[in-house]
Amino acid sequence: MGACRNMHQKIKLFCNDKEIALPYIEGLTVINITSQAGGTDYWGNHLPEIRGFSHQSISDQVIEAVGVSGTLHIGQCMIGLDGGLRLCQGNSIRIQVDPKQNVPIQIDGEPLMKQDGIATIDIKFDQQVKMTKQVMSNATAMEKKCYDVISWAREKNHITEEQARIIENELAKKFNT
Repeated sequence: MGACRNMHQKIKLFCNDKEIALPYIEGLTVINITSQAGGTDYWGNHLPEIRGFSHQSISDQVIEAVGVSGTLHIGQCMIGLDGGLRLCQGNSIRIQVDPKQNVPIQIDGEPLMKQDGIATIDIKFDQQVKMTKQVMSNATAMEKKCYDVISWAREKNHITEEQARIIENELAKKFNT
């Protein structure tokens, strides 16, 4: 109970090898996307600019660290009333957890409890990956079923990535006519 309380005293945050002074936070999120957790904009791109911070972009080769002060603050972020506490922007972020502290951590949606011992998490910008548009934006039930079968076949290695792409392109042509 209370593992997130006073998180700013349990961790150290470094951005581009410079230690960042942390305000009171109960949560820390490192992001390189404009939304997460069901569309929550923690960086607050919809809010006025804050001096010293750039507008967030998935294509700027910069990652952001954002803090939240509690569950009420998370709720405010989720409904767009507020953004997270902007902590830093850079191409490398390091989080050091006090070895005497148990701190809850979630990495890519997977929760775990950091137990006693040294914990350092290094996050660095490595490469830019091109993303395709979501093909399913206005999909009918039949289109969805077709793409689900392609995904299943891809996962089971029944078809190659190239074959899946060719089939998806042909389906897109047929469904858009």
